[in-house]
Amino acid sequence: MTTYPELLYLRIYLSRRKMIFSTKPVICNRKRICRQLFPVYVIIASLVIASCAQPAVEYLPRVFVKPVTIRIDNSVVYQDIEGFGATTRASVMYTGNGLKDLLEPSLRQQAIDAVYGQAGLTMGNLEFWMEPVNDDGNPFTYNWKGFMLSGPDTMYRLLVQPALEAGFDNYSLGLKIDMRRHLAWLKPLRNTDYRRYLDEISEFVTAGMIYWRDKSGFTPRYISLFNEPLSGNRELRGGDVNEVIDIIIHAGDRLRSEGFAEVLFIVPGEETVEKSLRTAEAILADDRARKYVGAISYHAYPYHSSYSSIRRILQKSGAGEPEPEEIRIRNELKQLGEKYNIPVWMTEISEGPGNAEYEFGADENLRARAIHIHDELVHANASAFFGMNNMWDRRIHEAHFKNRNVGFFTESSSIALIDQDASEVYISGMGYAIGHYARWIKRGAVRIDAMTDDSHIQVSAFRDDAAGRLVAVIINNNDDNREINVLLDNIRIGSPVTGEQSAEGLRWDRITGFAPGAPDRMRLNMLPLSVMTVSAPIQVNQRGYD
Repeated sequence: MTTYPELLYLRIYLSRRKMIFSTKPVICNRKRICRQLFPVYVIIASLVIASCAQPAVEYLPRVFVKPVTIRIDNSVVYQDIEGFGATTRASVMYTGNGLKDLLEPSLRQQAIDAVYGQAGLTMGNLEFWMEPVNDDGNPFTYNWKGFMLSGPDTMYRLLVQPALEAGFDNYSLGLKIDMRRHLAWLKPLRNTDYRRYLDEISEFVTAGMIYWRDKSGFTPRYISLFNEPLSGNRELRGGDVNEVIDIIIHAGDRLRSEGFAEVLFIVPGEETVEKSLRTAEAILADDRARKYVGAISYHAYPYHSSYSSIRRILQKSGAGEPEPEEIRIRNELKQLGEKYNIPVWMTEISEGPGNAEYEFGADENLRARAIHIHDELVHANASAFFGMNNMWDRRIHEAHFKNRNVGFFTESSSIALIDQDASEVYISGMGYAIGHYARWIKRGAVRIDAMTDDSHIQVSAFRDDAAGRLVAVIINNNDDNREINVLLDNIRIGSPVTGEQSAEGLRWDRITGFAPGAPDRMRLNMLPLSVMTVSAPIQVNQRGYD
């Protein structure tokens, strides 16, 4: 039987010439010429018969340009992978009558399956209000009647419980210190009694952790304290980095006193990589704060910048010319993480409200975000990558952007859009791009060295010891096909090689398992402007990796 990657090329090659309109796989063998084809011209039948009469791998190189060489070296190991996620919402709305569920049960299940079952997210930060007014006058006692507990209760019941079955098991608590909204009551205290202010913040953080532990039976390893405290949103408007450090120390001490010996903070999560780096440098220079930091968080804004704009991603990094300043600052962030042995996480990005440069389902959205993920993993050594929101629904959108003329389908950076009017769930380009990584690369995998001799081909490689497999994500930014020769150093693979490919009109199209050419190499054929994930079992001998 001919191998699937070559047949995949044949199908798309013909469909671009308006001869074949099927989007289903074409499967050929010597006994049965083809199935799942629409009636076609005689010339197409001849091509298909020719492809079946001899292995397609022999036919395709005649139309390819010079083969690309990718070299993967298992002896050069980079970061441990934590996973892929997004800010976690449950599609509920706060109203005068309490929380309102915006989704019918079947639609909610579709959304959870799309985000966690299909796209493969395992991470997220659960955001809910806990204390919109002070619970009482004593920051060292918990008056549970004074807390708004419907938020965590609803999050647990409507999202976390059902999503756990789909693999959502590595979330953090988003107990954000936001003086603009739900903690606005703290602003006067901040100016009159700073010590009490810090105590009240610490109570808010520990109350959230205590309640969630007792409610769910699970203690998250991380808490996200901030979301752009000194830039962008400016949730600590009027504050400075010393206040950020004080909050980390105070809240960390309080958690330890309450018995949370291993919970750490994800900080700082500023608007840009540069601002995140500078704030993180100050935090980590203080040994009292540093012991409570579990991850260095950053965002990749502002809007229209190198990694917010889909068009700029494709024009710069996708064309083999990533912007030097963006690479430089990510390398600095990488070095900071290495200095203190603290992982780096990219925790938010979007194109911005109404800033969509391509239609919602455009191929460009998928490929650009796959490029972006590659660049954060490689240049910043990021251990985690987050999209914007796990799910975004039409009712929330209409309320959030009321009278602002922001189209619902301009939102391409959340993992899935839920359209109550059509009773449909749509996976975004961001969701499909993340899926090329998250569906195959799990927590505990390590990124290993991968190089290519074509600047328009990008590759990242991962060794997953728990699953016993090697995974590579390859992006073809050329507008024609490429034959890829993958050479393996210090690692050997077996059969079958499996995977999936996204290209024009295709999303996560399955690659039927095939045997590599040898234990230290495999050959792949990639479609134009495509993303491919391949996975192969690792051969192990008594000394370890062969």
